[in-house]
Amino acid sequence: MPAEYMDACRESGHPVPAPHSISRLVSSYMEPKNPSKAVRESFRIVELLLLSNHLDHAHSLATALYRHVDTILPKNASRFSQQALNYFWFTHPAYPLPPNAPSKTRQGDRSEAALKTESRWKTEQWNNYRECTRTGWMLEHCNLREPEDPHVWRETDNPPMIAMCARLLAKDKTPGHYPPTEQLREALAAAEKLYAQPQVPVADWKFEHKESQTVRRHSYLLYRRLVVELAIRVGRLDTAAEVLSQGLVLDGFNTSDGAALDRFLVLPGIYEVLPRLAAKGRAGNPFYIEDSDAAAMVREISQTLERRAEHGRQWSLAPERVGWRELLDRLASAAWAVNSKEYKKNGVMSAAEILNSPIKEEDIKAAEEVVGELPEDLKEMYRIAGGFKGGWHFLEGGLSDCRDFEFDPDCEELDDLRDEKELSFPNDDDDDNNLQGFIELSPGVEQCDSYRHYLITPALYRKLARERDDYKEGEYMYWNKAYWTCGTFWYGSVREWVAKHVERLERMVEDGEVEDGQDEDDCSTVLT
Repeated sequence: MPAEYMDACRESGHPVPAPHSISRLVSSYMEPKNPSKAVRESFRIVELLLLSNHLDHAHSLATALYRHVDTILPKNASRFSQQALNYFWFTHPAYPLPPNAPSKTRQGDRSEAALKTESRWKTEQWNNYRECTRTGWMLEHCNLREPEDPHVWRETDNPPMIAMCARLLAKDKTPGHYPPTEQLREALAAAEKLYAQPQVPVADWKFEHKESQTVRRHSYLLYRRLVVELAIRVGRLDTAAEVLSQGLVLDGFNTSDGAALDRFLVLPGIYEVLPRLAAKGRAGNPFYIEDSDAAAMVREISQTLERRAEHGRQWSLAPERVGWRELLDRLASAAWAVNSKEYKKNGVMSAAEILNSPIKEEDIKAAEEVVGELPEDLKEMYRIAGGFKGGWHFLEGGLSDCRDFEFDPDCEELDDLRDEKELSFPNDDDDDNNLQGFIELSPGVEQCDSYRHYLITPALYRKLARERDDYKEGEYMYWNKAYWTCGTFWYGSVREWVAKHVERLERMVEDGEVEDGQDEDDCSTVLT
């Protein structure tokens, strides 16, 4: 099995090819509670297989995904819109639809539902085409108006003007209609003149905003997606493959240039072009997957889907596998590796100093006399370390010890807890309306960006979750937030939150990544 495949850079969103680990994909199926990220990445691999013209392998992987996705994803997990895959099934009736696949009609089927689907595809494809021919966009971004003579492109080498003429020649204002073939041919000729000019790969492009004098990339001025479609419509399939290849090599999947992968895969006639692109191999498509690698990848991912469906989550940081001592040591080690610069600035001079001193048993009991029963896993942590230090944003500021607990009966998340977590709160006129089990914990450092930490004690959670069928004795809830964050981050326990950070930080160490503001040289020194 190949160790990796090529796709756009995962973290930065950069469109150029970057290696993606198969073992990491497998891990992202087995480790988390919700493997939505792995499912999403696997559907992406289906699209890459289609782009590589491995239709059998793409269909096999898609079938395996739809067979197991409802089993392995939580009921409330968002499902994935697979426009490119639906179009593949629409245009390839020889491939059987998986039972749970959303597309239920075929091209050539004359039923009412099929005709609606066909009409929808034609409408969406025309709208995508129209987006690429907007001449008002050129006025807005390049301060360039439509020329009186759209044929002026023959007499100029000015990229914006050539692009404007190509857009204008390809344009038709009547919904669902395209210009005459001769006009499409001229639009394609203008595009070929534009693309024949020297072009800078997106990875090397240095953008400088100079108002009306701003220089734009050629594919930004004229989407290659449009030019591929023009070549298909005038019957120049080899040209379509060449333009697509040039775009993949120079632009990658640059969404700002209209080059999202799924947009390419729903172009009308694209499946006549893909065999020609595949013949170029990796030289013509840096995201190309070899046939033998494709077979091995599909087999490995399909087997992983089955393991997750049959045996559930296989979490390597589960409490029965990794105790608090090891978990906290790994947290401190990885945190120091990726964020030592900020720690040193705040007076923390080693990984060991990130962890606070253990809390005495009498202090834990004293805290419980004030706030009530504390969660067992939190008490276990305090016996080993009285919390840990974070940073301004790092680790949400960290966590202090139980001597800093405060009641927060007016917690702002009450409505969210009612709605999202299905907890049964007492009525306002209920004599039992005592919500003092909401506790605010202090962050581990004074200087953090307004982070706040909360938990519901097990006793109160037992009361609030009494109507839930899945309630288990000892359960509670922890969450953290800051006023500026986009939402609240919920966890089933403090340990779950800490373990999530250990996973994230150790992955950063593995990839040689550091936190913002940390010098790579500092990190490399720490790691050695």
